[in-house]
Amino acid sequence: MKFLLRHYTDLNLPYDFAVKLSFISSPLLFGKAMLILSEEDYDVVGAAGFVYGTGPNGYEDRHICQVEVAYLRPEYRRTTLFMQGLLKLLGEIQSGGPEVEIVQFWVTEGQSEEDKLFSKFIGLPGSKRFLVNGLACHQVLFRELEDYCSKFKKRFRTVAGT
Repeated sequence: MKFLLRHYTDLNLPYDFAVKLSFISSPLLFGKAMLILSEEDYDVVGAAGFVYGTGPNGYEDRHICQVEVAYLRPEYRRTTLFMQGLLKLLGEIQSGGPEVEIVQFWVTEGQSEEDKLFSKFIGLPGSKRFLVNGLACHQVLFRELEDYCSKFKKRFRTVAGT
């Protein structure tokens, strides 16, 4: 919580602080959260959290996993740390919600269009993107995201010598 509160203005969500706080805290109450640490000094460099289901459906639609917050400090965004964190996040999603079919996350509309990462996700088979009140909702099939990320998992094993 403390890490995300220090960086809450960087989350780029067009909400007031109270709403941002709900996105930061809801994974702690209704889902799972994780911290991402630097391997060199074990400093916290990122955090992510998700919930099973969506608020508008009373969290009954557990086939959808909504990533409520994901943040990685800018200096770590061009490293393999993002993909390692995503692989861990997918493992946590699957272990706690084997019924998950869709991973969903929201970003500001402009952020979505300019970011190469988002275009890779939306390029996966079965993925959708739709706009609501200046925000873009990305829905990615869990299986497709897992398949995409598995390529990187193999690379990490090769680098580690396993």
